[in-house]
Amino acid sequence: MKKQLLFFGLFGCGVAFGQNISNGTVGLGLSGPETFKFGQGYAFQIQSGSGFGTGSGNRWLTFGEVSTGSQTVYGNRFQFNERALVTGYTSLSPNNPRIEWIHNGGTTAGNLQFRVASSFTNTTSSLVAEMTPQGNTYFGNANPTIFSTLNPRVGISFKDYSGLQINSAGTIAPSINPIGIVLDVQHSGNLGIGLQSNVVGAESSIAVFGKASGDLSAIGVYGTAPSSSAFGAAIYGQLSAIGSGNLWSGFFDGDVYIAGGYGPSDAKLKNSINKEISALDKISLLKPVSYNYNKVEGLNLPQTLQHGFISQEVAEVFPELTKDVTKPVFDENGKITSEISFKALNYVGFISLLTAAVQELNTELSQVRQDLEEYKASDLIRGQIIHNVPSVNGYSIEQNVPNPFDDRTSIRFQLAPGVQNATLSIFNLNGAFVRDYSLDGNSGEVEILASEIGKGMYIYSLNQNGQEIISKRMIIK
Repeated sequence: MKKQLLFFGLFGCGVAFGQNISNGTVGLGLSGPETFKFGQGYAFQIQSGSGFGTGSGNRWLTFGEVSTGSQTVYGNRFQFNERALVTGYTSLSPNNPRIEWIHNGGTTAGNLQFRVASSFTNTTSSLVAEMTPQGNTYFGNANPTIFSTLNPRVGISFKDYSGLQINSAGTIAPSINPIGIVLDVQHSGNLGIGLQSNVVGAESSIAVFGKASGDLSAIGVYGTAPSSSAFGAAIYGQLSAIGSGNLWSGFFDGDVYIAGGYGPSDAKLKNSINKEISALDKISLLKPVSYNYNKVEGLNLPQTLQHGFISQEVAEVFPELTKDVTKPVFDENGKITSEISFKALNYVGFISLLTAAVQELNTELSQVRQDLEEYKASDLIRGQIIHNVPSVNGYSIEQNVPNPFDDRTSIRFQLAPGVQNATLSIFNLNGAFVRDYSLDGNSGEVEILASEIGKGMYIYSLNQNGQEIISKRMIIK
């Protein structure tokens, strides 16, 4: 590299060269009037300063060729106050000509600029690119200070429609898999970003716009993440602010496939935790329906039979599970042409409500099952009840009057000859004891109050010395 750059310094040496003044025909097959023809060597001009110095106040230029022994160098050099512009190449690398900006490394070095002009007489021109003394290159008509935040090696600024456009040249062979842009960033720091896009606009902005088409598959945006990472996300979307408005960390217009779905549900992330109550009553107010979507321009809705709810009806029972949506409608280039407003449902929120409703229903079902078992257990007792038997060994009890009853009822009894006392016992249908009534005298009548027993179906039995003699059934409303 030092040998290749040596010729730029040699342009400043006082090597002699040949010079001829000619009025004849130009040699080497050229024709026309000839002003100067030089022999081998180089030409120079000193404008200020002494010799070919590189310090302040030295201004000179050289062009031509010179042999250094190991190589021959060709080119020119413009020296101006501690900075120089060199163009040329060497015989060691003739396929690699160069443009080199040399400076003293100070703050006054300035930038190497590339400009275009549309007039030979106008001194103004348009800046299209420039290179800083640190080796950063910026394209576009803008001050490089706009890139000072990240200080990139290459920057592109623009004021028109497109900053960078990449098109494939012609039809690419089927055996080639073309790639428009390849970003390969390897780092050992805390964070590395392959592509960072920041778009700020007055009306709408799209940071990354992907559009694909293909006969077999088409993917607008494709992301992968290694499984060996402590945290990995193939695609990560985050809102700058979470709210109930028309804000989404991800919005998909069409069917969405998810292999495994999780949501934040840790207790440490929640407060004001309350048990769902009366969920069954609220769920019973909903009206499940089947339906088909209308064809709406700007919405990619499925056209098969659907099952669900109507958002407006759900909002009357569970307003927290509905949300108003305003979706922009884009054209094929990503420009917003209109918008559509509609209501959306949080179907995931129904999971806990349906779970609570099932639990409530299960509790009621358990009670029904228990009651059913009680009735089954009482079948044996009911089967043993003696109906329309006037007497057993001289004992008798009549059916209570009235039956059923809701206040009080009377039961007439008759004991065997010589028996002066017995008991009338009340049992529920499970056979559990409820209450005893003493029977005094050989015959008589017993009054039973509903308030002493409670509502339901009961068995009353005439007992003597703990022995059940006759049983009948009564109902209290």
